[in-house]
Formats: sequence, C-alpha cells, structure tokens
Amino acid sequence: MRRFLGDRRLPALVAVAIVVFAFWRALVGGGSLVSHDLVATAAPFDAHRPASYTYENGPGDPINIHAHWEPLADDVRSGEFGWWNPSLGGGQPSLKAGVPIFNVGYLFAPGWFAPGLVAAIRALVAVGLMAGFLRAIGTGRIGALAGGLAFGFSGFMVGWMNWPHSSIAALAPGLLWALERAIQDPRLRRSVPIAAVVAAMVWANFPQVSLYVLLGAAAYAVVRVAPELPTGDRSRPLQLALVGVIAAVLMVGLAAPHLIGFSEYLDWADTSHRGQGPNDSSAGAEYLLSALAPSVWGADAVGAPWFGEGNWVEFNTHLGASVLLLALAGLGAGLVDRTRRSVTAALAVVGLLGVLVAYLGGPLGTAMDSIVGSQGGLMTRAKVLIAIAAAAMAGLGVDHWASSWHEGDRSHVRSGVRLAALLGSVAGIAMLPSVRHWFQAARAAGTVEESVATSTVAVLAVLAVVGVLVARWRRWVRPSAAGWALVSIVAFEVLFFAMPVPTIVSRAERLHATPAHAVVQQALDPGERLAGEGRTFFPATTSHFDIDDARGQLLKPPGYQELFRAVDPNMLLRAGGGTPTYPNIGFDADLTNPVWDAMAVGIWAQFPDSTPYGELIKPPFGPVQFDAVDEQSGFVTVPPGGLRAVVFDVAIPQPAFVTVTVEVGGDTHVDRRWRERSDWFFMPVALVGEHYEDGTPVTVSIRADVEDAVFVAAAEDGSVVLGAIAGGDDYRLIRAGDVLLTERLGAAAVRSFASVIVESDPVTAAALVAARTGESPLVAVVDRPVGLTSGVNSGGEIQRVEYATDSVLADVSSADAHLVVFSVNNYPGWSAMVDGMDAEIVTADATFIGVVAPAGEHTVELRFRPRRLNLSLAVFFVTVLVATLLWFRPWFPAAGRSGR
Repeated sequence: MRRFLGDRRLPALVAVAIVVFAFWRALVGGGSLVSHDLVATAAPFDAHRPASYTYENGPGDPINIHAHWEPLADDVRSGEFGWWNPSLGGGQPSLKAGVPIFNVGYLFAPGWFAPGLVAAIRALVAVGLMAGFLRAIGTGRIGALAGGLAFGFSGFMVGWMNWPHSSIAALAPGLLWALERAIQDPRLRRSVPIAAVVAAMVWANFPQVSLYVLLGAAAYAVVRVAPELPTGDRSRPLQLALVGVIAAVLMVGLAAPHLIGFSEYLDWADTSHRGQGPNDSSAGAEYLLSALAPSVWGADAVGAPWFGEGNWVEFNTHLGASVLLLALAGLGAGLVDRTRRSVTAALAVVGLLGVLVAYLGGPLGTAMDSIVGSQGGLMTRAKVLIAIAAAAMAGLGVDHWASSWHEGDRSHVRSGVRLAALLGSVAGIAMLPSVRHWFQAARAAGTVEESVATSTVAVLAVLAVVGVLVARWRRWVRPSAAGWALVSIVAFEVLFFAMPVPTIVSRAERLHATPAHAVVQQALDPGERLAGEGRTFFPATTSHFDIDDARGQLLKPPGYQELFRAVDPNMLLRAGGGTPTYPNIGFDADLTNPVWDAMAVGIWAQFPDSTPYGELIKPPFGPVQFDAVDEQSGFVTVPPGGLRAVVFDVAIPQPAFVTVTVEVGGDTHVDRRWRERSDWFFMPVALVGEHYEDGTPVTVSIRADVEDAVFVAAAEDGSVVLGAIAGGDDYRLIRAGDVLLTERLGAAAVRSFASVIVESDPVTAAALVAARTGESPLVAVVDRPVGLTSGVNSGGEIQRVEYATDSVLADVSSADAHLVVFSVNNYPGWSAMVDGMDAEIVTADATFIGVVAPAGEHTVELRFRPRRLNLSLAVFFVTVLVATLLWFRPWFPAAGRSGR
C-alpha cells in the first residue's frame, strides 16, 4: 500500500482526474439556476399563472451579459459585424462592454452552450495561473494544484461565474505570477507579461474589480520587496521601478482601443447616479462566516434562501473550511520559514486588505477603497483579494505538509503549527460577536437547523484535513500521499459548493421566440422600437430576435434619461421599481405621450390583465350581485371604432382562476387567468376586435373556479352588466391573451420638422418634447440654432428609410428647408451627408440626431465609425511590436534571484 501511495504515476493520475472532473463540472453545471438567468421564452410571473405569458423571467444582469455576446458573436461569424448596436435604448457602441478574452468561446459554440464553455475555460485558466504563481514562489506541484483548485472554484469565481468580475479575477494570479518573476529577475522583458495581463483585465471591462486587483498587486510587490532593500542590491529598486513604468506604458498601448472607446462612452453616458450610495458599502464582519460554509447565511443554489442583508453573490466569500485551515497552516509555516517569510507576509497583507475593505469597512476601509474611487459598486467586491490570498496560502500549506522533512525540520513544523493555532484562535475570538449576530438572524428566519445541516461538508472537510495532518506528522503516510489526500479534500469541498451552480441551459429553457415575439417582429418597421409596462418583454432577450427596444439595462445619455423622467420622475428610481440603468414603465403610463414618438415606439406592450388603451364605456349600475362560481352571462354591442375589451363590474374577495368567454361575429374568444383579490372595480378582458362592425352583438359569460371568490354586478333581469373599451383612434390592439400589444400607428423612426425650438439643457429639452400637443406636433427641440424659422407648422415627407450595418439612409422631400430627425442616439462617431456632401449633426429632441435638409428632394445618410479608431489600432499594433522586441531581446541581465 505504501509503495502504491508513493508511486510517481499516482500523482499524475490524480491530477488528471481532478482537472478533468473540475472542467466537466464547470462546463455542465448541475441544474437550471443559470438557465433560469438566461431564459427568454414565455414564463409565468406567478405560480398560479399559465406559462403562456410573454413575461420574461430571470435576474437581469446575467441575461444582459449573455444577450450581448451571443448576437455579437453571430454577427462576427456571419461577417455582419457593426460598430453600432441599435438594439437597446436608442443604440450604443457594440464594444462598450470591452472584449473579455474568455468570451471568445462564444465564437465557437452555440449560444445555449457558450456560457458553460466560457465558465469552464475561465475556471481552468484561474486554476492554471494560480498554480503557476505558486510554482514561481517555489511551491511543488501538489501544493500548486491545491491552491489553483481553491481559487478557481472559490466563492468569488463561482458567484460571479457569468459576469465580467470573474474574467478579471481569473487573470489576477497571472499578475502576481508576472510580478514575482519580475522581482526575481528584473529585466525589462518582465514588463511584457505584466502589461499583457493587466491589459487583458482592462479589456474585460469591470474597472472596480480590476482596480482592487491592482491595489492588491501593488501591496504584494511592496511587502515582498521591502525586506530586501536594506541589504540587497541597490540597483534592484530602480530596475523594478523601470520595469513597472514600462509595463504601465505597454498596458496602455495594448488596451488603447478599449480605453479610448470606453472613456468616450463614459463621457457620453449619464453616470450621475454613481457615487450617490453610502460611503461605506462593506458587508459587515458577520458575513465572513460564509468563508467557511457557502450557505450559512442562506444561498441561491443550496440551503435556505438568503436571509442576510444585500444578496448572496455580493456578500458571500466562500473559500472552504479545508482551504481556510490549510491557509492557516501555510501562514504559520511561511512566517516561520525565512525563505518564504516575505512572500507569506505579502499574501497575508493582500488578504487583510480584502477583509478590511470588503467586510470591515469603517474609516480605514473606506479610505483604502477611496484609492480605487467610486465605480458604482459595493466595496464587497474587494473580496477577490481574500480569495487570492487564501488560495495561495492554502497551496503553501499543502506544499509544506507534502514535502519531505529532515529531522531538524520538525521543530520548525511545530513552531508553524503553534503560530497558526495562535492566529486562528485570535481570529476565532474576534468572530464570536459575528457568530452571535448570525445565530440571532438565523433563529429569527427559522433557518438555524437548515444552515447547520448544509454546513456538514465543511465540518467533514476540517476533520479530514486534521486527520491527514496528524497522519503525516506521525509518519503513517508518505509526504506525497498526504499531499494528494489534501488536494482531494480541497477539490471535493470546493466542487461540492460549485456543483449546484450550472452554466448551461436545458433544452426546454433555451432562447427562442414566442408567438408574441413574432407579432412584434412583423408589426415593427425598420428603426421602430418596442416599449411597454414593466418587463412584459425583457429588452436584452428581445434583441436576440431583431427587435429593438426603447428600454434596456445599460448606461444611456443624459437626454435619453430625461425623456424617461419627463414621462414619470420615478421611472429610474428604486421607489418606482426601476434603477438608473433600467427604467420601469408603470402600469398607468400614457402610451400617447409624445416622448414615445421621439423614441420611435411602434409597439406598446402591456401585461395581459392590464387595461388596453381606448375610450372606456363604463358598465351601467348593477343592483344585483351574483357569485360567478355559477356561470353568469350578459350582452353588449360593439361600440363605434371597434372592440378592444369587454368590461365587468366585479369584486374578488379571494384569488381564483376566472374564465371569460366572448362570442362576437361568429368568433369565440376565451380568456382564463388567475385574478388577484380586489374590491369592486371595472375588470377589462381584452380581445382583438377592432375589425368587428359597429353594433355587432356580443355575448359574454364569466365563471370562477371556486365559490365565494368572484362576484359580478348584474341587472334586475339577471344579466351581467357590461361595458367596453372602444377603438377608432391612432392606435390598434393587435394581440391579447398572453400579452397586450398595441400598435402606435403614427410611429416613425425618421421624422421631418420645419419648426424648431433651441434648448441645450437636456432636462428642459425633454420637458418640451413631452409637452407637445396635437396642435403643434412638428416642432423639434435642438441644442443649437440650425437656421430654421420658428412658427412654420408643416414638415417634409419621408419617402424611404433604409437601415444597414452602421448606417441609416432616408430619402426626404419638402417645399422648405427642414430638420430630419433620426431616432438614433447622437454619439461621437456619427457623421451625416446630404446628397453625398458632409452635413452638420445637431442633437434633436434631447438626445437624437438631427440633420438639416434644404428644400426639394434629397438623400440624407448617417454613418457610424468610432472616433480615433485608426489611431487606437495603430497604437495597439505598435505596442505589440515593441512588446515582442522587448520579450525576445533582453536589455540587461538579471541582478540575481531574490530569496523567497
């Protein structure tokens, strides 16, 4: 047995098995949590509602991330890539989200599979880079693998699995690896990998996490090098500083296209909401308990629902009990070992920095966070530093216990254990108030037993680690056998945590268009948009089906935001159900508001039980009330303009399924849905009926599934009293049942104005747009004079509109000079031509593009190309050339390797 455990082939077999299993778990996940995030099919928004509703369900951010990359990859593969993406919120640059290196997987996999592939590659890169860093500081293969697994499947990596946060975190050990190599061998060529890793992090486009990683890397470098300054080579600090400066210059060059484009995007977008949150957004020390067990405060995937403040993804910092115990062992052993003291101290400082900012906060924590600056996110994201430090020190701990000891080493081992025990005891005592806080919260939530039960694996992992360490100390097992046993324990615990978090969708939940999507596609003209109540359609998923949406969860320009506020001041506030990046259009929003004309909203979506727009003909007074558990009937006629809904006078004392049958013109319409409790109110039941002739008789019946749930008002003869909602205006109801879709017949993506008002302030300009009336619809609001006279109330004619990649073309005709307004956000990079000649662009209607066309027939064309694109690409390729020369041509020899 001992010979088998010491066989050199065993480590290779174990390593291959663990890596293959880890890759497979990252790839396929274990359920449907993330598939729920990515669902774009019709989904119920209540357990009692049938699944035919077009309400698209799931957390918004993961959907937005996936929905951005899948269509973009499709465009690249088909050769139709464009620099401008018109799908959301008036349009924005296609590469505003950067280009995370891992997301290249979208180019080679179908959309439903790509998130799993990207997550697997990201996890393996994180494992590999952490292992590489540990190898660079002298750790053996076994310890390196243990540290890599601990980091690759840490709470930060798994919790942010389909977010850009994890793309940056996966590269962080690579930065430490590159720094360590530069410290050991400070030649100029060492600046190249540092620059490459940081540039890749910048391209991943989540500045806050990148800055936290850079802050931790800087702390590591300072603590790592400081002990060598008094006695070391005096030229080394200068060499290291030169390497750092050159790395910074190279990084800027390698990231130049994104840095230039993203800074331009931030200047254009409304970011006024950032920095308005609390100065101290740390989680609190009690949430550090999640480092031991992921569901101690509840979890999204396993155990009780989250019952703490904030949410699981932001506040958890799961590392694994085995990882923490081994990290303590590595910390104690490293501080005792002179050859590893500076590295261990540097890692400890990185971890403490993460704890300070993410979980302790206070004046010192916020002061450290201020170095990063306001990035619009919680300080808890600094926990990436905790994951890096803990995983690396765990690797050191495994390496220490998996190494062969000489007889004199056992005293050092004993000293390291004592120091680790002391540090662990101090930390445990310090956490006692947090444990008390957790217990009170768990008892109040009734989850004490469940939280303890789901932490069983953590307890077992600790016992297993202690058993292996005791066996190693007593020489019951060989060093390599002890090492591989520890690797297996770490792998089991972290993968047990990661397994319930899936990364791909099931076949039944893959993105596909519903019949309602098809109706919207057919009804919208090019350039027109969808909008409506709440999340009747989720903008990020409608973009998959070539449906542009006026909403969308993304940064938008100030003028566009002010147009939303002109409709409803609370639309972008949490109090109104929205956020600064995602507007929530209320149930009572007026679809006739001129703002929707400016946004080219051609289809207005409402929830199926909402009241369709139109003239309300109230039901007459009904002196009698009947229980609808027995079918009740009534009669009404189609009003002038057609029928959009029949209206009941009902009371619903308790929720129930209600079935309404409408017979008109030889057609039968059946509506069955869950109705919530309500006092007496007018209940509309919508149907597509504007084509029925005025006066056509309508027979209506209503029935509830349970007794004493629904009461309807009736006349003395026993017939239900009914009203109606009539059509006959500039709108047309084109779908009912699963969702209400109203076509705004006057919508147009390109409009002509002969009269203008000059107003540069977005707030006032948006208010003027919203205040347009039917008597003066042809007055545009522009940010500067355009040479048009005011008071003329006749515009030109838009004869043809053609949309193509990065361009819009309109043939226009007018007896006078006029302003042609395109419902496209005025973003730097758009240019205009009239009959092939350059023309000036103005901001019209608070945010859109306006171009003056002279009298007569003309062709107005817009084209988009990012500004300074050629310059930024030239800088990028020159930097690549310089970096290549630096790497293959060392400039001065190393000053000698430093001690570890």
